[in-house]
Amino acid sequence: MTTPIPTTPQDDPAETIMAALAHGLTGHPEKAGPLFEPFIHGGPTTTLGLCAALAETTVRTDRHPLPEHTAFGLLVIDPTTGKHGNINDLPAGVRFAGQFTAAWANRDRNTAHALFDALVTPGTEEAAEALADGIRALFDMAVASLREQTGPTTP
Repeated sequence: MTTPIPTTPQDDPAETIMAALAHGLTGHPEKAGPLFEPFIHGGPTTTLGLCAALAETTVRTDRHPLPEHTAFGLLVIDPTTGKHGNINDLPAGVRFAGQFTAAWANRDRNTAHALFDALVTPGTEEAAEALADGIRALFDMAVASLREQTGPTTP
């Protein structure tokens, strides 16, 4: 008998994030959104914490010691041409997710925080949509990373 994955926020924020990721792994990513609402409604600090947790999930096993004076980077490939693309051509939320994750992988918290602040500071509807897109991209990357580590999970 399996325990059902929670569909409501838990008392422990980590359990809430793990439940959201479990829904993503089992093919029900739409169930993650309501679990993320308390983080977003909690304001910038809890939203940044959510972004950090998702980025950490994505990069935690990929962190290998790098040679001195090197860092993890971000490679953008144009799906149409198969050639290198430009990060600035990506939508704001997706660009944020990629850059935030790269900064997080390099343990550059100051840059990660600055990227978050730059995304949300305008306080506009457009910024809110970009943040939502960014959180979704971070979530999708975390689920993909977990899936790569654990193999496919069936519902």
